Amino acid sequence: MVIWISGAYGVGKSTLAEKLENRMENAMIFDAEAVGNAVRDNYPNKPYGLIFEDYPLWCDFCYRLIKDISHTCGKDILIPMTLVRQSSYVDILERLRADGIVVKFIILEAAYRTVHDRILARGEEEDCWCIKNIEMARACTRAVTGGFHITTDNRSVSELADAVLEYLSS
Repeated sequence: MVIWISGAYGVGKSTLAEKLENRMENAMIFDAEAVGNAVRDNYPNKPYGLIFEDYPLWCDFCYRLIKDISHTCGKDILIPMTLVRQSSYVDILERLRADGIVVKFIILEAAYRTVHDRILARGEEEDCWCIKNIEMARACTRAVTGGFHITTDNRSVSELADAVLEYLSS
């Protein structure tokens, strides 16, 4: 099973994925950001911008790697990665589903101030890219109609993990 965890930058995706990895019997974390850095950083002048999803190879590489890992490792794959482009759902998640892989999509939501403060708490500056793009990511998250939406404001990571595990078992 693939469990993609999306939401605004700083909403708690990686923290939740780490908690789930520890609580699930046979799970691993897939680092889609490392794939994005490998793709984007090898292009001179970053022709597609800063968002990994704007690089066609990122979606294709993620799809291919996740599919191969799913078939060869037999583990549940946790992917904490913000998706802001509707096309990414088709290019990655729907292709995996078409291949017979179970894909669960978790969307974390939080108020602007919650996300803002979490980004600062992890050591980033007030004018960093993540903070400048909180509203863009939150708007894209709210626009997603599928998936399991969870509000993270005032909830512990254990409470969030409980909610996800209950969703996954239903």
